[in-house]
Amino acid sequence: MRLKRAVITGLGIVSPAGNDKDAFFGNLIRGVSFVREIDRFDASRYPSRHAGMVADTGAEGIFNKRLLKKLDRFSEMSLAAAESALRDAGIHIETEDRERAGIILGNAIGGWGFAEVELRDLYTGGLRDVSPYQATAWFPAAPQGQISIHYGIKGFAKTIISDVASSHLAIGYAARAVMTGKADFVLAGGAEAPISPYALLCCNTSGEMSMIGGYTPFDKRRDGYVTGEGAGILIVEEYERAVDRGASIYAEIKGFGHTSDGVDPVKPDPSGVGLARAMEGALGSAGLVAGDIDYLMPAGMAGMLHDRSESNAVRRVFGENVPAAGIPKTLFGNLLGASGALDAVTGCMAMSKGIAPTHTGCASPDDGCGWAVSQKGLSVVKDIRRVMINSTGRGGVNACIVLERL
Repeated sequence: MRLKRAVITGLGIVSPAGNDKDAFFGNLIRGVSFVREIDRFDASRYPSRHAGMVADTGAEGIFNKRLLKKLDRFSEMSLAAAESALRDAGIHIETEDRERAGIILGNAIGGWGFAEVELRDLYTGGLRDVSPYQATAWFPAAPQGQISIHYGIKGFAKTIISDVASSHLAIGYAARAVMTGKADFVLAGGAEAPISPYALLCCNTSGEMSMIGGYTPFDKRRDGYVTGEGAGILIVEEYERAVDRGASIYAEIKGFGHTSDGVDPVKPDPSGVGLARAMEGALGSAGLVAGDIDYLMPAGMAGMLHDRSESNAVRRVFGENVPAAGIPKTLFGNLLGASGALDAVTGCMAMSKGIAPTHTGCASPDDGCGWAVSQKGLSVVKDIRRVMINSTGRGGVNACIVLERL
């Protein structure tokens, strides 16, 4: 069977750095930090109490308040990002064959704010105090379901839970769904809302979060990542269909690689072989070699084992010729299962604008990590044809996507 081509025609985000794609990208190339101490609840007793927080999801101006009161924050942000992506792509869903439209979203923790309140009410007030929407608000597939219901989408749909790699895999599988003809277009990405008391506790117990509120991957000073909340959704569409309707195309999803380390339930393989295989798999499926990549976006988990593993993988694939690198999420927080989607948005904007955000948070690189030092000026003006984006998760899951500007 001849595979079709999968391209990105719409970008939708809700993020600490802004909900408009141009404002978001502008903040990244200027190096503006949106990480701050959590003030949404009393986080003073948490070891890590800094995060990137969304000031306004933008959903209230679009969706019915009766709907929003039934949703956890991660579903609310997903709906807002989906609406932005569809508008950006110029897709009017009511005129589409909705059996040929799909949804693939990912998350790692999902949303707990709604459930935390309702479970508290259960134990303090009893059964009748629990919202009837509790059962449908918290579970991982809630954003997928809410988008499907709101827009009447009836085609290929899936929710992926694969730690930090979740939305990376969602985008890769969306591309495959389009390439194999399962859908004409897919809403792909992810959402996370970990800034609530229990969800933040879960993040803290991993021991992988920064206690000083700094997010400096590959740096000798690093002490973990800073989390964040938000959503990113892309419209992944069949190329010829996009051309026929005159859509603007940000990029083609040229390559996708996915591997597992198979070493430890939590820790990565320190050799980086598993991630290197995912990177080589993405290059191979794209028909490219390492020298074809113009801009690299590492996973940048900011833990000693994770960083050394990824640095080993990068050097296995690129040798001494590592392209310009950037880890923009150090400015607004690691959105966990949604981080790959925001990275993909950043990669598309970088190719479109001809500017690579090169902020990595790294000033004093650890041994073998010199390639990751933030370049002077926080961004580089250059012709960017191809972008490679990495994602790694606990348990040794690795994913890599290669995007190419047409």
